[in-house]
Amino acid sequence: MDRRGFIIAGGGAVFAALALGGCSSSSKDEESGVSPSIDSKTSAELTLAYWDKNQTKTIEENLASFAKKYPNIKVKTNLAGFNDFWKKLRTQAQGNELPDVFWMNGPNIQLYAANGMLAPIDKITDAGIKWSDYPKALVDLYTYEGKHYAVPKDFDTIGVFYNKKIFQEAGVDVPTANWTWDDFHDKAKKISDWGKSKGIYGCATTINGDGQGTYYNTIIQAGGYIIKDDKSGFDNPKSIEGLQCWADWVKDGSVASPKIVTDTKPAQMFKSGKSAMFWTGDWTASELALEFKGHEDDYDVIDLPQKEKRATVIHGIGWAASAKSKNKAAALALIAHMSGKESQEVEAKNGTAIPAFNGTQDAWVKSFPKWNCKMFVDAATSYASTYPVSRNTDAWALREVDFLNPAFAGEVPVPEAAKKLAAFMNDALSKEK
Repeated sequence: MDRRGFIIAGGGAVFAALALGGCSSSSKDEESGVSPSIDSKTSAELTLAYWDKNQTKTIEENLASFAKKYPNIKVKTNLAGFNDFWKKLRTQAQGNELPDVFWMNGPNIQLYAANGMLAPIDKITDAGIKWSDYPKALVDLYTYEGKHYAVPKDFDTIGVFYNKKIFQEAGVDVPTANWTWDDFHDKAKKISDWGKSKGIYGCATTINGDGQGTYYNTIIQAGGYIIKDDKSGFDNPKSIEGLQCWADWVKDGSVASPKIVTDTKPAQMFKSGKSAMFWTGDWTASELALEFKGHEDDYDVIDLPQKEKRATVIHGIGWAASAKSKNKAAALALIAHMSGKESQEVEAKNGTAIPAFNGTQDAWVKSFPKWNCKMFVDAATSYASTYPVSRNTDAWALREVDFLNPAFAGEVPVPEAAKKLAAFMNDALSKEK
C-alpha cells in the first residue's frame, strides 16, 4: 500500500478540538503497573484492529502461532480502510469501547496517550520485549511523558530510486555512496536539460505536501528541525536552507514543480520514464518491483544525498493497547507476541513491510535481489530521525502544503513562507497545552 496515506491523512484531523469526548488521562497512572503475566491456561477474549488488508496474511499467521501458546485466548480481528479505521477509532474512544489491541501511528500517538486512551506498556518487558531490539527513533516516537505506549511493528525510511537507462542515455553518471546535494542537483539539472524536449525531468517527487518523503529530510540534513520543545523549527535559518533547496531545484527545472506533480503523480512519472529520480520510501519498492518485473536491472535505489549531515525521517506503525481493556494482561501478551522476533520474521517473509525488530529484515531485503534495498534498513539504525509529531500533529502538518507549495513554485520567497508557517504552527501548538 501507499504508506504515505496514513501519515498525511492521519486520524488527528478528526479531533479538531483536540479532545476525545469527556475522557481523562487519569487512567495512565492507574494502569502503569499492568504486566503481560499470563500462562497457557489463561482465558480471555480480545479484539484486534488494523487498516491494511495486504497485511491480513501476516496477522493471521501470527495469530495462529499465538493461539498455540494461549489456546484459551480468542482474538477477533477488525479490518477497516485507513480513513474508516480512524473514524471508527474516534467513536470507540468517545464511548470507551476501543479494541483491546490496535495499530497506532506517529501523528496520533500523543493525542490518544494524552487523553488516557492508551495503556502504558512499560512492563511488557516482562514478556521478553527489549526496547533495544527496535530502532531508537521509533521507540522514542511511541514514548510520551516518559512512558511507552506502543511497540514498533515496522518502519519506513527514505531513499532515491533512479532509472539507469535515462542516466546512460543522458550521459550522466549514476549516483554513488555519500553523494551530496550538489551532486544530486548537478545530475538532475543535466538530465532535465537533456530531456526537456522529451518531457523528462531529472527528478519528480512529491514536494506538494509530503514532508516525510522530501523536505523533512533536507531540513534535518541542513542542520535544522521541524519541531523541538513544543516550538516550530520552520523559521530556523538551517530549516529554511532545507526548504530553499527545493525552490532552487524547481526554479531551474531540475525537479518537477508542485503543479506538475499534482497533475501527474511522481510514481507514475517515474514508472513511465518521465523522471530519472524519485525520492520515496521503502513502501514503494514492492510497487516498483511489480511494475519493472523483468527489467529490474535498469533501476536501483540509493541513500538520500547529504548536506551538513546524513539524515532520513523514520516512521512506522506501532502496536498499542486500550487503557479501557478488560483483559490488559492478555492484550499486552498479544502485543509482545506480534512484536517478537518470530512474528517479525513472518512479516519480513511475506514482504508487506520492513519489520522493526533489529536483525529480522533480511528476508524483506532479499525480496528485491537486484536493488540496494538494504540501505533502507541501514538508514533506520545509522542516521534516522524520529518523525515530527505533537499532541495534535495534523492541526499543523496538514496545512504545511498551503504555505510551502507557493514557495516551492517560486510564487513566494521561501523565508517568508517558512516564517508564516512557523507562526501558524506555533499558534496551533500553543492550543495543545
